[in-house]
Amino acid sequence: MSTKKVPRIYWLTTGQIARHCHVTPETVANWIKRGQLKAGTTPGGHYRVPSDELANFCKEHGFTVLPEWVSATTPPTILLIDDDPDIVETLVPFLSRADRRVIGSSDVAEAGIMLMKYRPDLVILDLHLPGTDGIRIASMLRKEAELSGTRIIVLSGYINDSVRDSMKDLRIDRFFDKPPNLNELSSTCDELVLLARDDTKDSD
Repeated sequence: MSTKKVPRIYWLTTGQIARHCHVTPETVANWIKRGQLKAGTTPGGHYRVPSDELANFCKEHGFTVLPEWVSATTPPTILLIDDDPDIVETLVPFLSRADRRVIGSSDVAEAGIMLMKYRPDLVILDLHLPGTDGIRIASMLRKEAELSGTRIIVLSGYINDSVRDSMKDLRIDRFFDKPPNLNELSSTCDELVLLARDDTKDSD
């Protein structure tokens, strides 16, 4: 897998910062409102804090600074593709942490753009999608040189031996039935992201 050319700065939510600093999101919002922590806002009015500003804030106030906040690499990126918005809205915040970026899409066309834009370390992929399927997307991942090392988790309402056999050549890392066990899914994400990053280092 080729070295990823990624921006130095990335953005964190108040929830991600709250979990890292062991405070509430409301406390983080108050830091921003008082001007202690610089932030931008999304079109929907949600705060987003750039990683370099968070690093400076944490240094000043005695919180741990993660290496990726001040390095030239982004944190591991996980992309969730599922046409059920409820699943996206549940899994993205649950899996999100300060040390990894989780993005999601319930739109297949948008997901394709996200794949090329973010070049994720891990894709969590619904098997049945409108207008296409997980097999086709996984196949695309394996054909793209810069995405060929991306790890893949497949989600499905029913996974049997036939499904596994049909995807055998696509190097699917894990299969999860819906609804997945959230804690097991999160720990599997940790494992696969580390493997993806190790692959990238080996290719450097």
